[in-house]
Amino acid sequence: MTIRVVILVTIALLAAAAPAFADGSVLRAKGCGDKIFVSTDNGYSVLEPTELGVADDGDKLIGKTDTLGYQSFFIAPAGRHFSASVDETGLSKSEITERIAASCRSAAAERLISGQVERSTGCGNKIFVDTEEGYAVLERLAGGLVYPGDTLVGDFTRAGRTTAKDNQTGAALTVFVDDFELPKSAAQRKIAESCR
Repeated sequence: MTIRVVILVTIALLAAAAPAFADGSVLRAKGCGDKIFVSTDNGYSVLEPTELGVADDGDKLIGKTDTLGYQSFFIAPAGRHFSASVDETGLSKSEITERIAASCRSAAAERLISGQVERSTGCGNKIFVDTEEGYAVLERLAGGLVYPGDTLVGDFTRAGRTTAKDNQTGAALTVFVDDFELPKSAAQRKIAESCR
């Protein structure tokens, strides 16, 4: 009888000591490049997923949103799994609002255009894209490689961080728009400065 009581007490103590899942809801992911901002019972967290476009605004996440480091998450209605680095936890509303303002673009202001990659090889992380509105100079922050002739779609109409899609591979890239609406002569000068 006493062994049984000891086992039950041990199981109860282990269950109490086990880390609890701190599920959350995606506060903002759209237009935020490689960041996902999550609302939890213990404040707000910032996640950096290993792949882009895994979560949408309003998704319910199951996982340890309050534990720093790499974690696995599940989005129940969609049945999707993904991994992400939890970079910050326990943030206040004002702190998360600051980070969203610094990392995300306004969804209302987003205007997608497409363009052909003119130069990317030998340019480090720079990508030069010829669009209908002039040349855009992008800095690749995350995502796959692009090659001359690839077609990129994204909001290349203003400076800042955005997500671009490569129509050839379907890959998403996080880029920073360094310059935009450049005439060909200005783009050629920047190519000469940046590329070997």
